[in-house]
Amino acid sequence: MGFVTFQRKRIGETLLPRESPASADCPRHVVIVMDGLKSFTTAPLEWALENLISTGCTVTLIGVMPWLNIPLSSKISSGVWPVEWATLANLQERNEWRSDVKYLKLQAVIDLCKKYGVVPQKDMVMGYPSRLLVVEKITSLHATWVVFDRHQRKNREFYAKRIPCNMVMMNQNGEGDMFRGRSCISDSEGNTPGESPASFVPTPEVLISKELREILRDRVLYSML
Repeated sequence: MGFVTFQRKRIGETLLPRESPASADCPRHVVIVMDGLKSFTTAPLEWALENLISTGCTVTLIGVMPWLNIPLSSKISSGVWPVEWATLANLQERNEWRSDVKYLKLQAVIDLCKKYGVVPQKDMVMGYPSRLLVVEKITSLHATWVVFDRHQRKNREFYAKRIPCNMVMMNQNGEGDMFRGRSCISDSEGNTPGESPASFVPTPEVLISKELREILRDRVLYSML
């Protein structure tokens, strides 16, 4: 499965085809998956805002991390991921928040989203296997696009087989490589043993009329004579 690489584009240009009138009123939900143990950066968000996200969309930042030992737990607790938006809003009433790097980074996220007219959300995924938990989180959010930071590249094939929407993987040059996920109508064949079915779209129910059921029944009975 090959990549389609998109270079950073000017504001106002888009990578997306025009939507049909039927989908024009459907809000987009773009999920950005980041390594929660790495230094937080707004680069994936900026790329998504310039290339994928339109006014009125929702964007959710997800920090991914394993179960942590005590030293790493203290590192994460001092970072941006555990901080609630309400905490930042309360601190803004006092000037000391400006001396804390994590609050400045979160404020940068809010400012960027406000500039583009989108709604920001933030969440964490912690545990093992982390990539399966990421799939379940993305599915539960009903994402229409997913942007992975460059630290997720080793899991590209895994995500492509399990996530039913278009995805973008950031590369070392700050560009986005687009790849398509699995078909939305695929069934659960090929599931890895032990994996949760939450990441798969249910098989549609087939409705058969009473008259058709009677015809099929009669044909079955006739074939048995």
